[in-house]
Parts: sequence; structure tokens; C-alpha cells
Amino acid sequence: MSRSVPPAPSSPVDKSKRGRKEITPPQEVVANSNTNTSRQGRSTLRGHLDLLDPVTWVAGPQGFISGALATGAITLDLRGMGLLVLGIILTGPLLIGYSQSINDFFDRDLDAVNEPTRPIPAGLVTLRGAILNFSVVALLSLVVSILIGFVIGNGRADNGLVLLVMTILGLGLGTAYSAPPFEFKRNGMSGALSVGLGYNLMTWMMGNLAFAELRLNILVLGLLSASIAVGLIIMNDLKSIEGDRVLGLRTLPVTLGAQGALLVAYFFIDVSQAAFGVFMLVTGHYWIAALQAVGLVVQIAAQPALSRNPTRDQFKRYLLIGNGPILLVALLSALSFGWNWSAGW
Repeated sequence: MSRSVPPAPSSPVDKSKRGRKEITPPQEVVANSNTNTSRQGRSTLRGHLDLLDPVTWVAGPQGFISGALATGAITLDLRGMGLLVLGIILTGPLLIGYSQSINDFFDRDLDAVNEPTRPIPAGLVTLRGAILNFSVVALLSLVVSILIGFVIGNGRADNGLVLLVMTILGLGLGTAYSAPPFEFKRNGMSGALSVGLGYNLMTWMMGNLAFAELRLNILVLGLLSASIAVGLIIMNDLKSIEGDRVLGLRTLPVTLGAQGALLVAYFFIDVSQAAFGVFMLVTGHYWIAALQAVGLVVQIAAQPALSRNPTRDQFKRYLLIGNGPILLVALLSALSFGWNWSAGW
């Protein structure tokens, strides 16, 4: 997982992708950054919190809640609510927070030039403090995963083991996105896929495993949500195409051009939503399928305007039009499956 947060269906637009802003003259900025670092000399609580970047925490918890709702097994007692809260903490502040923290560590030189107010170049967190930050968060992720899967979860040891393995994979994706030799963020397709899998598919499955045995229907819903998110992440890279070119990041808008990248993004978004609707239809959730059809029409109707004028403002307008139906259908589909399971259908 990474700072590149999918704008939908699970979170707001990426607000602070590392290394994606216009290049500013480095001499003065780096000098100021070095002055801040030497003056501070120690980490601050604010700096540690900023490393975890709370604005990016929305996507994971939303996926976890959706996966949990789809099981129909959430209870309103202390155990059920405790599992839900722990799952939100695991998939938001911990797993996503870890990916943001380690990303800041490896991007500290770029941030000194492009975003000197980030905690490390601003001197709010030392390098040792940054390493301690993501190390402690990784350890806490494992502890909370064990609590959910083996201590207060649904009592199935195999579920707990799968949940723990997925937590480890999530930490691995967050590391590989930012750290050499992989650095998925430098390649548009691998970066988008890693974020889609980490923020959507895996969190849906974690919500499922916390409350019930793994269910194929929930796996399919999570996979389709992840595929939609991949398209939106590719589209999101249009906002920073010039900066990415300068920094040598091979995002799809850089390698294919704006129009080529939009075609790939539309393919992921439209085909995934169509498949989502068909899946809901064949599984008997007819009213959800109808809502998805309406949402797809809204998306397709908004795409020509973005293709004609692929600017940041037009992209925001597209998200305002299209995000609502995607988010609504994802949540309602989870509730619909959960209702059927709880009713014994």
C-alpha cells in the first residue's frame, strides 16, 4: 500500500502523492530543510502523526467494513463492535499509516526539494525517528491482526492464519511500493495494481475473515472494487504528468500520453462496473444490478468531457459526478449480501 490512494470507491482524491509536485529550485529549500533538521534534532508527536498521514486512512477501513457487512455476521455486542473497531484500526492507521510512513522515509530527498514541509525534511522527525515510526506501526499491525484472528475473532484458526498472512502481505506491498529494488510507484501499472489490491481487495477479505469463513461472493466483490480503483488511480496520475516526467516516474500518462492513459482507465472502470452489475444480477440482487447500470451510464456520460479536456479541474468534476454511484453501489451490495446471509438465504 502507498500514498497513492484510490479516489474511489474507497477514499477521497489522493492529496499528497510523494514526488508528484512541480520542481522548485532546490538550493534554498534544501538549505532551509537542513537548518530545520539541525535545529530540531529530535522527533515530535506532530511529526510522527504527519508521517502516518491520516487523510489517507479512509480507503482501508471502508473496505473492511464492506467485507464485514457482506458476511451478515456483525453483532452489536461488545465482541462484534470490538472486532469492527480493531479492523478499522488495522486497515487504516496501521497498514495504510505504515505505507505512508515508509514512503516518506524513502522519498525524503525528493521531499526536501518538492515538499519541504513533510516531517523529515522539516525536521519534525529524525531519520532514526522515522525508522522507529514505521517499525513500531508494523509490529502493532501484526499484534492487532493476531488479536482479531486468534483471540476475539470467529474462532477459526485457519481464518486467523489467513488474516495474519494478509497483514504481512499488506506490509510487504507497502514496502515494495516505495523501497528499492521494486519501487512499484515508479511504474504506472504495478503501482496502480498494488494500491488497488492493498486498499480494496485485501481489506474486503480481512473484513470477511474477521467475522466468517472466506466467501467467494465477497472475494468477487472485493476484486471488482479493486479493479475499479485501479482505473481511478491511473486517471489520478493525469494530475501530475509533468512532474512525473521530470522525476522519471513511468506512470501510464507519461508512457502512453493523456488520451492513452484515459482509455486504459476507462477500460478498468467501465468493464469492472459492468461485471459488477452482471454479478449482482446472476446472484439475485436485482435492484443492486439496476443501480449499477444507472451508475455505469452516469460514468460513461461523464467521460467524453474529461477526454476532451483532461485537466485537474475536469478530473475533479468527473469524480464528483461518478464517485457517488460507485460508493453507493459498493456499500449497498455488501449490505444486500449480508442481509441474505443473516436471513439464511
